[in-house]
Amino acid sequence: MENIQKGNLENSKFADVTFYNNGEIALCNDLKGFNNKDPLKMEILIFGIVLEGQFSITFNGKLYTIHKNDLFICLPNNILEHGLFSFDFKFDSIGISPAYLKKLLPMTSNTWDYRMYFEKNPIHSLSPEEAVVFHQYYDLLSSKIHLPSDTQEKVMSLLLQAFFYDMHYILNRTIKIPQQYTLSSGEFLFKRFLELLDSSYPKDRKVDFYADKLHVSAKYLSAVCKKVGEQTPRQIIDYYIVKDIEFLMKQSTQSIKEISNELDFPNLSFFGKYVKKHFGMPPRELRKSFFNK
Repeated sequence: MENIQKGNLENSKFADVTFYNNGEIALCNDLKGFNNKDPLKMEILIFGIVLEGQFSITFNGKLYTIHKNDLFICLPNNILEHGLFSFDFKFDSIGISPAYLKKLLPMTSNTWDYRMYFEKNPIHSLSPEEAVVFHQYYDLLSSKIHLPSDTQEKVMSLLLQAFFYDMHYILNRTIKIPQQYTLSSGEFLFKRFLELLDSSYPKDRKVDFYADKLHVSAKYLSAVCKKVGEQTPRQIIDYYIVKDIEFLMKQSTQSIKEISNELDFPNLSFFGKYVKKHFGMPPRELRKSFFNK
């Protein structure tokens, strides 16, 4: 994918302003490395807060303006582009790899609800006191990163767990975050299905493919998805594939045929029918519609 960068803990543009801990945690208080010409497809979870000023950013194709004391949450596989900052802009952010996050926290039954909610609602206004709490965690984590010791990894893990529990409490003012509990077998399967979709590229369009990988029947996977996620496996698969199509059509300089090949469609005709079904227009018109916005 030309001109498209990966937003991960190894991106060289952030090397001068990001601190690392085993390649799993990043702390950043300067976004000057963000090139507004090159969109970033994030591979990490980001929590960021504006301390002063404001900035505008396009998140999954929608423009947001983020002000002082606003918390910005960006999940993996979401797309950031076109950053514009005020002269007095100050920002703290904590980035965590998905693998490290899994070590820190148990999963909830409503993983899909979390993902859908934060993709549609990435901005949350905090009170001045709550913003101070975020900044205190940032400063404390930063200080511990610079003090290597035999207990550093344990200390970092405990601090991040405390950070997440505090953010849970703070966000609970505006959203209903489900309480954590032991997953049922169906909920655990649904969680693994989403993880498999997240980690696959290009994504297979057949339910049987994922059922085989998960060692269950397609019928059972379908029943679990309907019960836990309230959607069919096909609807969930299509959701992910449609996001990939939209991203490539908007950001890549590849031809439509090349995009079709990259996403592993059998031929251009099949790709065209798929695009028309999900976007209501053929690929060429879809690409034009993005450029005309």
